Amino acid sequence: MIRSPIVLFFCRRPMPKRGVPRPIQPLPVRFFETDPVTCARRLLGAQLVWDGCRGRIVETEAYDVIGDPACHTFFREKARRFVEAHSAGTAYVYLNYGVHWMANVLVKGRRTGFILIRALEPTQGLKAMQQRRNQERHEALCSGPGKLTQALGMTGTFHGQPFLINKRRCLAEGTAPAVITADVRIGISRGCELPWRFLDLASRHISVKPRQK
Repeated sequence: MIRSPIVLFFCRRPMPKRGVPRPIQPLPVRFFETDPVTCARRLLGAQLVWDGCRGRIVETEAYDVIGDPACHTFFREKARRFVEAHSAGTAYVYLNYGVHWMANVLVKGRRTGFILIRALEPTQGLKAMQQRRNQERHEALCSGPGKLTQALGMTGTFHGQPFLINKRRCLAEGTAPAVITADVRIGISRGCELPWRFLDLASRHISVKPRQK
């Protein structure tokens, strides 16, 4: 298999004031009215806020409803109906192999698809996360899509709910990383060659380091 090259994106990053926690400001719906690849890249650095816990998003994956064999809409009629019935910014949460909940957000704009939130850097509610995960190491709490939902206590009950309204459970503004790395997606058997996984390599909380060519 020919692997796509690793791509780097350089971003401007405003410096937050030290010691001042960033207020929770949910992302506007227009943030998700673009295309999955662009949105997945821009979502890095945003916050996932959940019932007193918080984390900075450091890894995402994009899935497109058109021409992407790894997207649920490619083989699930239920997923296609979900896309038709819901607006941009809606949570798409499903149980993977009957074990782990996967948190996604719907994107509807120039193109339509989903963004899988793959990893978080915990910033608030560490004790609760450690208890749920039975894990002390901060770097291991949310370094994977199933780990982060377990750490936050997120389940399928949030499926179909908006990520943009309730400040206790939302995707909120954050600080973009200085450098974003694009690599191939992982944990799938189709569409593996697409470089639609985006990472903040400066974080120690990503799930898997980029693969080499």
